[in-house]
Formats: sequence, C-alpha cells, structure tokens
Amino acid sequence: MKFIAQGVSYLFHPLLVPLYGLFFIFNSASVFSLIHFSTQVYCYFVTFVAMLLMPLLGMIVFKKMGFISSYDLSVKQERVYPALVAIFSAFAGFYLIGKLPYTNIVQQLYLVLIIVLSGFSIITLRWKMSMHMTAAGAVCGFITIIGFRYWGEVRESLMVILILSGILATCRLYLKKHNPAQIYAGFLFGLSFVVAILY
Repeated sequence: MKFIAQGVSYLFHPLLVPLYGLFFIFNSASVFSLIHFSTQVYCYFVTFVAMLLMPLLGMIVFKKMGFISSYDLSVKQERVYPALVAIFSAFAGFYLIGKLPYTNIVQQLYLVLIIVLSGFSIITLRWKMSMHMTAAGAVCGFITIIGFRYWGEVRESLMVILILSGILATCRLYLKKHNPAQIYAGFLFGLSFVVAILY
C-alpha cells in the first residue's frame, strides 16, 4: 500500500501539474482546443523547461549547497527555496509564452502559478501546508473558471479531478506527510486563490 501511495504522490507531483493543466486546456471542449498544434508544442516545451526542469535543477543545487536536507522537502522552511526558483521560472515562462498569438489562456495559467506560489511561500514560512493539495485545488479552480468564463464542457473533467484529489489526499495522509488540516487548507487555498484571481 505504501508503494501505491508513493506512486500516486509522484504521479501527481506539483511540478507535473502545470503540464497536466496545459493538456486539459488544449483538449477541453472549448475554443482553446483550436489553438494551432505548433503553438501547443511550444507551450508544452516552455512549461517543461520552466516549471519542471528548472525547479528540479534548483533542488539538486540546493541539496548540494545544504539549503535543503532532502528532496521530499519535509521541513517547511526548506520549501521556500524551490518555490522561489519556480516563481522566477514562471515569470520567464509567462514572458516567453506571450510571444505567440492566441496564448492568453496559457499566460493566465502562468499568472495563477506565480500568485499561488508566492502566497504558498509566505504561508510556508509559518505553517506547513500540503503543496500537493494546493496544486490539486488550483487545477480544480482553473477548470471551473474555464467552464464559467469560456463555456467549456468541464463537468466530467472536474468530477475526475475531484476524485483524483480525494485519492491524492488519502495517500498523503497514509504516508503521514500531512495532517487533515494541512490537506484541507492546501486544497481550499489553491481553489479559492485561482477562482478569486481569474473570475
């Protein structure tokens, strides 16, 4: 059971969530599915480098320099360093994505990432909140906004994300990475911030 819980945690790691968000944008039953394929590939590439590769490299450097004790970032204060790298990378991604036409929705995704990561970093200085569930809540909020603002058909996708969020929360609790308050707070923080920013 522990192996499964760890596998789920890795599969839905916060660093992968921006890529999942892009996949939903480009495959949702909305106008965004009509964005040219070459533009989609460019967005995937920028997001892979900015939101996955750069933070991973940053964590390796921080580990070697002694700023973080482990890659699972169990010490709350140590989470700030990778978060700052992710925020800087998100700014770069926001700029690069904006060079192409019809990518406003992707820029909105990056704007959400910047603001949510900034808020998460501030809270983390005082209190440990689930980064996994913050990301899950943010995805739910983003999908909801696409449904409300852009008339996308998101009911099935939202139901799937909610179920997966529940499974992820259960796994994080089983692994004893967080207590229930940290799980609920993370999800509600991500959800409410995204809805407040984009609605």
